[in-house]
Amino acid sequence: MSPRGTWIAAAALAAAAVGCSSSAPSQPKTSAEVLLNERMAAVLLREGQALEAERAYREVLKEDPNNPDLYDGLGSALLMQGRFKEAVESFDRAVKITPRKASYRINRGLGYMELGRYADAEEDFRVADASSNPEDRLAAAINRGRLRQFQRDYAGAEEQFSTALARDPSSFAARLGRGVAREARGELDSAAEDYLEAVRLQPRSGEANLRLGLALLELKKGALGCRYLERAVEIDPTGDVGGKARLVLESSPSPCEKTPVAKSG
Repeated sequence: MSPRGTWIAAAALAAAAVGCSSSAPSQPKTSAEVLLNERMAAVLLREGQALEAERAYREVLKEDPNNPDLYDGLGSALLMQGRFKEAVESFDRAVKITPRKASYRINRGLGYMELGRYADAEEDFRVADASSNPEDRLAAAINRGRLRQFQRDYAGAEEQFSTALARDPSSFAARLGRGVAREARGELDSAAEDYLEAVRLQPRSGEANLRLGLALLELKKGALGCRYLERAVEIDPTGDVGGKARLVLESSPSPCEKTPVAKSG
């Protein structure tokens, strides 16, 4: 059964426990039922089913209205749908209940970025950067880098992503982000090195393969670049990343270097 089907089935079981008549007064759910629905909402969110997750979070908030994790989850579901103003409003509720929780601040900062409220985003990331949790500090640095990119401050973005990599050299997001910042500054050799490391960290990342392939083409390494573009198509044959790679591969003249064929005779 799909996660959505599982959640619906759980809700149906809860409804059956209070009787079959639609006119019967509803009864408060037990703690176990509320916990089950909270967990199913989180599963839906992790699986990218944003609309279903939103509905699940709104439903469970009726039973547990003072739980900041639920407002954070609802905000994340709204963020995934591009409903940034609503997302920030939901994150606000989480932050008001638990002001120092770094993850709530980071998520709200992402919403602020999308709304162009860069000073507010910077403040949330600053608070998160003071967390005692290393993962929070890593996420704060990565998102500060993304904020600098939004602001077209590519030198600042590179600095923040480098900070993130100093905290965790195996961070794919920081490695890819620094590559983008370096490419925007015209540092193609350094960008290609970051993209190559990103591919090593996540070989099945279509974006990393695409960016590496394009950077290598710019560096006049056509045959090698085309290998990574072909891999991007293989990874994402019907998606946007694969489509971009295919467009380059099929362009005329071909960007791929070919070994000259020796003439006979």
